[in-house]
Amino acid sequence: MKGRITQRGVLIAACSVVACLLAACGGSDNNNSSVPHLVTNIAVPNSTTPAFSFDIGYADQGKYFLADRNNKAVDVVDTASNKLIAQMTGSFAGNGATTSSSGPDGLVGLPGTNTLYVGDVNAVKVMNTSTQTLTKTIPISTTGNRTDEGCFDPDDHLIAMANPADSPPFLTFINTDTQAVVSHLNFPGSAGLEACEYDAGTRSFLINNDGTAANPDGELDVIPASSVTAGQPAVTKAFPLGSCAPTGLALGPNQDVMVGCDPGAGNPLITLILDRTNGSTLAKLPFGGVDQIAYDKTSNRYFLPARHWTANGVAAASGFTPQMAVIDGTSRTIITQLAVGTGAHSVAVDGPSGQVYVPFQAGSGAFPNGGISVFTVR
Repeated sequence: MKGRITQRGVLIAACSVVACLLAACGGSDNNNSSVPHLVTNIAVPNSTTPAFSFDIGYADQGKYFLADRNNKAVDVVDTASNKLIAQMTGSFAGNGATTSSSGPDGLVGLPGTNTLYVGDVNAVKVMNTSTQTLTKTIPISTTGNRTDEGCFDPDDHLIAMANPADSPPFLTFINTDTQAVVSHLNFPGSAGLEACEYDAGTRSFLINNDGTAANPDGELDVIPASSVTAGQPAVTKAFPLGSCAPTGLALGPNQDVMVGCDPGAGNPLITLILDRTNGSTLAKLPFGGVDQIAYDKTSNRYFLPARHWTANGVAAASGFTPQMAVIDGTSRTIITQLAVGTGAHSVAVDGPSGQVYVPFQAGSGAFPNGGISVFTVR
């Protein structure tokens, strides 16, 4: 995941925050259940120096988990009370000199279980979320770079985890029954690797590739799971993404796959929706500057916090006004945009509670101190 180290403090939510937020966004009555709105901000105790550095979020079984580098932990939030209830430690790297040398990073959970795979520097660490303990360390490299984002293939009992900063970048495939590495896939000439998803319909791994000689501003690569199980993982298709600089990835309804973009300064801020079977563009939305994105099957909506959003919709190096877009999965159109905190680049949806979790750094307005924002899906 592309990321900047962010700032952090202790945040106590106030009821007036919701009204202020909606007023600032030109929003509507927050008692209307069909309008997504801010519910609360959760404090995550920490100092403001070093700055708050967080990464991937994941929600399952009434808990929200966040990779928290400042506390060298995975934060645990109860989604019923929206309270921080634990910080799971696992000898994580914490804040390093760069994002690439920091951890924890990516989180990949096995839904309905107590198993959480956590990317860290040189390793993937397996956590038991019930006992809140580290159960296994899986060595990945010795380069001092992080293992970052990943995805889970329940059909073949595999997870894929990316090392984007290594040369070349590579994917590691781990068997979830044995917790052993089964293979690696190198990406020669790649500028880096971002989010991945497993598509059960095509039985393939999809991963955002930051750039290649053929597609310098990014492509979506397709890796059949059959190539992994055969011991010869390979990219068989590469879908060009134009001036995207891909980051987040989310499978939507039917054959849709959303690609979040964070392009370089001067380019339009966009989000793409593709047909994941052939790479054809189904929609190109005027919103971008995102990192992690999420899709909620219950509401049929995508959630895209954009730390690099600008008022004129053109990518820049500064002058950000972070917002989260909510996009309808059927019409492929933006329903609304909501203000989010500075540096907001991570998101997870808890379907049963109908809540969206977006951590942020210290800033101003409704998000002054750093923490985790909770929004409704509707």
